[in-house]
Amino acid sequence: MPSAHLPPTAFVLFLQNHDQIGNRAFGERLTTLVEPAALEAAIALMMLSPQIPLIFMGEETASRTPFLFFTDHGAELADAVRQGRRNEFARFPAFADPAKREQIPDPNAPSTFEASVPHGDAVQGPSREAMYRDLIALRQAKIVTRLDGTHALDANSVGPKAVVARWRMGDGSVLTLASNLGDASATIKPLRGRRLFATSDDAATAAQSGTLSRYCTCAWLDDADRSANE
Repeated sequence: MPSAHLPPTAFVLFLQNHDQIGNRAFGERLTTLVEPAALEAAIALMMLSPQIPLIFMGEETASRTPFLFFTDHGAELADAVRQGRRNEFARFPAFADPAKREQIPDPNAPSTFEASVPHGDAVQGPSREAMYRDLIALRQAKIVTRLDGTHALDANSVGPKAVVARWRMGDGSVLTLASNLGDASATIKPLRGRRLFATSDDAATAAQSGTLSRYCTCAWLDDADRSANE
């Protein structure tokens, strides 16, 4: 169905959820799959976008524990689910070998559930939680108060893994989010207005000069009444 007419708050924005993780054979989280700096840039993009952010349990403490597909069925159904789950992966080259599919955790085994309980990462957990708290506070103070009447202006790819998106906020200001999840810088139009957030001071300086640094997100708010008919 067409959705362009809906406000950003009609949508939920997330980096991962129980389906995306649980439907992987071994339930790996993004914490174990991607560059930490890229993930933190993506977190900032999610938390500062006008859409409603969804934080999947364990993300806030950089949990590295898997989130496996688990069930609690009787014996007959448990066997069917176990084999059905493994058979689903047979079409993937990585699981063409039956022996490899047998390594997929049994959904009905108590150990599968127990392995899925999130635990904060001892090294990255405290700083990741602090980052989420800071972004939530910033969102509440600078984004939420302007959400009523917000509408999207545009979003443009500026690199293989980089995007610049803009919204006209309810008070007439323009929120610009520039995010680069790749390992090479990208060229952008210099960001204007005032800085709300940047992954680093160097990234902020570069964005003001027209360069979006690797693994970064910058948020700018332009209070000037420009392009009011956008």
